[in-house]
Amino acid sequence: MQRILFSAVKDFFSFDPKQAKVKPRILNGLILFIGILLWILMLSYHELSSMMGDSPAATLPFEIGDLWYRLIQIGFLLSHALLISRIFANIEKLHVTTLLWQLFMIGMTGILVVMLITFGNRFLRDNTLIDYIRAFFFAFGYYALVLYLLSGLFIFRRFILFPRTRRKLLFWKLLLALLALALTFHFLGYYQLVSGNIVIPIFLGFLLLVLVLSANVRWIPYLNFNQKLRALGLFVLIEIVTATFIVASDRLPDQLGIPNAQGFLPIEFLTFMTFFVVVYSGFSILVLFFNLPTTSLFETNRVEIASFSKINQAIQSNLDFSEIIGTLLDAGMMETGARAGWVEWLDENGVPQVRNKKRVSEEDLQELKSVYDVTEKVLRDQKFLMIRNTKKNKAFRSSNTRYRSILCVPVVSSSKSFGVVYLANDLVNAFEDVSVQTVVGFTEQAGIALENAQLIKNSIEVERYQEQLKIAKEVQDKLLPTNLPFTDRIEFAALSENAYEVGGDYFDVSHPQEHLFRVAIGDVSGKGTTAAFYMAEMKGIFHALTQLNMTTRQFVATTNQALAECLQQGFFVTLTYLEIDIRRRNVQLIRAGHTPTYFYRAKSKTVESFREGTLGLGLVRKPGFIDYIHEPTEINYDPGDLLVLYTDGLIEARNKAGEEFGYDRFQTIIEQYADTPVEELASRIVEAVKTFTASVLDDDYTVLLIRLK
Repeated sequence: MQRILFSAVKDFFSFDPKQAKVKPRILNGLILFIGILLWILMLSYHELSSMMGDSPAATLPFEIGDLWYRLIQIGFLLSHALLISRIFANIEKLHVTTLLWQLFMIGMTGILVVMLITFGNRFLRDNTLIDYIRAFFFAFGYYALVLYLLSGLFIFRRFILFPRTRRKLLFWKLLLALLALALTFHFLGYYQLVSGNIVIPIFLGFLLLVLVLSANVRWIPYLNFNQKLRALGLFVLIEIVTATFIVASDRLPDQLGIPNAQGFLPIEFLTFMTFFVVVYSGFSILVLFFNLPTTSLFETNRVEIASFSKINQAIQSNLDFSEIIGTLLDAGMMETGARAGWVEWLDENGVPQVRNKKRVSEEDLQELKSVYDVTEKVLRDQKFLMIRNTKKNKAFRSSNTRYRSILCVPVVSSSKSFGVVYLANDLVNAFEDVSVQTVVGFTEQAGIALENAQLIKNSIEVERYQEQLKIAKEVQDKLLPTNLPFTDRIEFAALSENAYEVGGDYFDVSHPQEHLFRVAIGDVSGKGTTAAFYMAEMKGIFHALTQLNMTTRQFVATTNQALAECLQQGFFVTLTYLEIDIRRRNVQLIRAGHTPTYFYRAKSKTVESFREGTLGLGLVRKPGFIDYIHEPTEINYDPGDLLVLYTDGLIEARNKAGEEFGYDRFQTIIEQYADTPVEELASRIVEAVKTFTASVLDDDYTVLLIRLK
């Protein structure tokens, strides 16, 4: 008998409905039939008990005893648990209020059954028929309680596993294991033997697990105010229904004349499930109540997606395609929590090429690409493709990849297809609908931005209002420093010019301590008046934060948070930030989406390029941005060394043939004139670019030189 129980429990926790050979509806009907049959056997047992006035264990036909009764009872519980888990296992979209309403209606139906039982018992109290009907009353009440608790268990499972992580899955399996252990004790009749010594520690472990799992209410921020209010009311009603069941399960057996013996019912199992429903509902009520006044994350995401179409104004000729692709992939991985990602980009001949792969091996790429041409299908259909489980997907079933969930999102514009962004996770069904829609919004705006980047050289300059330009010019003149610090240990020189009346380039120097200099050079996306006003915001942030004792990583993270509060959606700032300690002869450098920094070593007459960095500021507006910032680059310098900072207006300047000035020519100028005075070197750099472009510069430019002595 023990083997039968353990096998049933194992089948319940490892059962995969998609591997069943029969149709799901037929299988569900079969499971329901078995569960009802076992319930009828339980009902028969209680009916015989009522008729005989004693336990029928010794007098029933075929020598049916209490052990067989417990086996039938556990079979009834497992069959209904399997049925309800199958019903709720296919929930893909998290419709919180719908699921809570379903649970409430199941509970109310059960309460109605209990009320009918109570009134029926009172009406037939003096009738001899009551001795035969009490068993029916008890069995129906018990059925209602079990259905309600099992429904609550598996509905709340969907809430807890949003989003799905390994830690949550592990804790959930431990919870199910303790429930199975409670059933095992009931089957073996251990309650009276080991009541306090084993059941109490198990209940304490169950209590701890329930508290840990109840803290998983990540679904709440995705609700808007009305949804939160409805969910709060439904949870309160569910608590009332549960309390009613608790009172009924305590009083009803005695009112019906059926002793609620510990060995008669799986008290531990029912108590554990009741406690789980009560605690998770209580946690959800508290969190929902204190989140009502806040703006929900769901609404924020929708606003971001709607306004993200304006990013084509921000990402213009100041970013090349590779930087746009990298930014898009990083934002997608951060939004969805993907473990790996890559981009398949169409080359000039329309052939997809893998670009910007992150944390994915060549073996996995070959396995996935060998299935069929996913890129061609996604670009042809122009809609995203999501594989929730590669092992269950016909196309990917034969592939030997460790990834189980794959999201493929096309990057297209109204007239051209650019490529496909791939995001992968090693968990099944790892991508939630809200995150998927956000990534789709990113790619839609990226397609528009890329198309605009291609057409920017042919665009027509729109008319600018003279009064706005006059105000913007006055602001612009006050933004950039006119006098840079000069000591016997360090020397600065800078040249800056706007393509139009005002521009988005920014540089500044702060001298908070005698031995310490803090330097920033940045570029606000876009041009014109809007960029100029955001420069003013950047200047205020820079001078406020450089007076504080912050590390370079803290400065960049805090600046990103501050800009996220003031930048219009779709705008961002690239930045290179330096902290120079002339006493230690040390430089700490962080690059946030800005052009690489050049460093000339006077002793060896060599030029180094520092390219490692993170996203531009304001692109990602979520907490935890500091985790994506690398440790600062450390540079120990000698007297005569030189730092060269600049904006992309110099590098991307084009001649009449459309050829860019580029990094190689820029580095050559530095190598040729690095030992000249910094003012002369700055002039030679600008002169070389203007000579290359025949004095035509279409973008703002800034060059900032720092001689270290």
